[in-house]
Amino acid sequence: MKSYLVPNSAQPGYSAIMRNGTFKDGKLVHDYDGVITLYQLLQRCLRLFPDAPFIGTRKFDAVTRTFGEYEWTNTTEAGKLIDDFGSGLDIVYQKYAPKDSDSEGDQEALGIYSINRAEWMLAEAAGFRSRRYSVALYDTLGAESVEFIMNHAEVSVIVCSIDKIPKLLKLKDRMPGLKVIISMDEFAQHGKNPVSLPFTVNSVRVLHEWAESMGIVLLDVPQVLEMGAANPTLPRPPMPDDLCTICYTSGTTGEPKGVMSTHESYTYAAMVSHHSMPVDRPVYLSFLPMAHCFERIVVYVGLLGGGSVGFYSGDVLNIANDAQALRPTVLAGVPRLFNRIYDRIAAATIHAPGMRGIIARTAIKQKLERLEAGQGFKHALWDRIVCNKIRQFFGGRLELLISGSAPIDHKVLNFLRVALASTVVEGYAATECNATATMTCPDEKRAGHVGVPYLGVEVRLRDVPEMGYLATDTPCPRGELLIRAKHVFKGYYKEPEKTQAAMEGEWLITGDIGQFEEDGNLKIIDRRKNILKLAQGEYVAIEYLETVYSRCPLVQNIFVHGDSLQSKLVAVVVPDPETFLPWARKISGNSQTDVGELCGDEHVVGALLVELRKIGREAKLQGFEIICSIYCEAEPFDIEGNKLLTSTFKLKRSVAKEYYRKQIGDMYRAINSKSKQ
Repeated sequence: MKSYLVPNSAQPGYSAIMRNGTFKDGKLVHDYDGVITLYQLLQRCLRLFPDAPFIGTRKFDAVTRTFGEYEWTNTTEAGKLIDDFGSGLDIVYQKYAPKDSDSEGDQEALGIYSINRAEWMLAEAAGFRSRRYSVALYDTLGAESVEFIMNHAEVSVIVCSIDKIPKLLKLKDRMPGLKVIISMDEFAQHGKNPVSLPFTVNSVRVLHEWAESMGIVLLDVPQVLEMGAANPTLPRPPMPDDLCTICYTSGTTGEPKGVMSTHESYTYAAMVSHHSMPVDRPVYLSFLPMAHCFERIVVYVGLLGGGSVGFYSGDVLNIANDAQALRPTVLAGVPRLFNRIYDRIAAATIHAPGMRGIIARTAIKQKLERLEAGQGFKHALWDRIVCNKIRQFFGGRLELLISGSAPIDHKVLNFLRVALASTVVEGYAATECNATATMTCPDEKRAGHVGVPYLGVEVRLRDVPEMGYLATDTPCPRGELLIRAKHVFKGYYKEPEKTQAAMEGEWLITGDIGQFEEDGNLKIIDRRKNILKLAQGEYVAIEYLETVYSRCPLVQNIFVHGDSLQSKLVAVVVPDPETFLPWARKISGNSQTDVGELCGDEHVVGALLVELRKIGREAKLQGFEIICSIYCEAEPFDIEGNKLLTSTFKLKRSVAKEYYRKQIGDMYRAINSKSKQ
């Protein structure tokens, strides 16, 4: 058994408690030099790895608009920057944003608003130096979400990239608490990265005049560093129970909730993650939003092992180029990205024509057979002939690939394991437990589950009788997944009722339906939320179905919809242009047709529906779970335009339902009209 079921821990309505099989008592066996806060974690890096590369950024040429090699700041240099910027922040808060309260015990919020970059880490660490907690805003947030978070978290000082300054100034009238904006980009130097290119000397002057007219103090990072270097202040390190960050959830069903995490909880999550998956001196490519706890935990885990963090160039479509420049040993991503990577690698290998395709198919087939037989993901011959070339996609040094945020297709997961000849793991967690709950074992040969609990994490299942899931189900207990650990969140900011609803005593209620597999792995099989009842009485897990249908390589986005007054499911499908265009043009017989025209071609739409229904049958979906009709949408779901996605790219179901009300109605009218004939 890969996990350990605690004896005599089962209760009526609840399964036994599951722990990590290697650490049956659940206790941390390494205290990492007594580290309890993230500030102490950073100080540990300074002591143990003073000359190690710490943070890296690709040099940008403003003339050719191309990126060069990575330039590195070592740990000692970063420590000096953190001290100077932290001292500068102390001066900024005291002078421009003083606290209303005289209490020395009050903590202050520090807003951070940009894509991942070195200044992001610098700002958060400098805030920790004086017990400030970060309030991170996703780079992709719309104006309404920015306004809500800034006001809800009472942010008076924010550090942001220069392109965000106009957005914040436009909202100033609706954000009265904002006092200071600190630009990550230097006002005196133009074009050091793509976001700063549009801002000339004249436009920077306009920004200053605009800010002054709005009563905003506008500074840049070099100015704050200069303040701090000239007037250093003593650190006021955080206490273990101090707030470390407020991480706002995506808000799929309403306003975002502010998840409060303490220094002790974040540090503990990093330590148990590192102990469960130790990595020595990793080189990590950072591109998932640091506003989310998943990315930050991976970074902190790397720092425990003396790692280096190289930031991407700002465009996810350029990740392969960044990887080839950095040559990372560790990479974390989401299924949405890995599906695209799979498509690109598969097109160049197993789907390639001629002898190249034959050799690649043979190599991958034999390696998959070895993996399933428990012989690992390496092969002396095929790695040398085929897979070492594939590994160059990520620079050739990749050792560990981590997938999280959503379920990944088992075919994609195992393909990446053998094609990249690397350890590929899938994790499961929630923001409320700092992205640390379960992970597949490094030597895992089977896909389709989320592994075992981390060291120090306990999980159990509770009955959901209305959905037919019981902890007493045999041979595999099923039920709603509960998580207990030292790093479970402190609560939702200013929302005690929602905090209470999210907990059952010490246990976090996830809303996901889990199943304990016979080999000791945990499998997520359903979702308690977003369950709807069709007219004939069957319950349908909509999110699960969207995951299944998303496996179709022709699909970029999908919104599956059902109605309690209808017996069939319909869907809105956004095709993936890269795969859809050549496929659809063959069906239409016109090689010049664009995506918009193809989405309106009834023959193409019909063929796409056939492909989706085939995917559903291959996944052994029930008849009532098979989509009956689709509307093909040329415009992708997005955050700013049609506002159908949250900042973490999750579907806003209620918004989508209203947005496509007419198309949904048309599909159901056509279905019902046919059924009457």
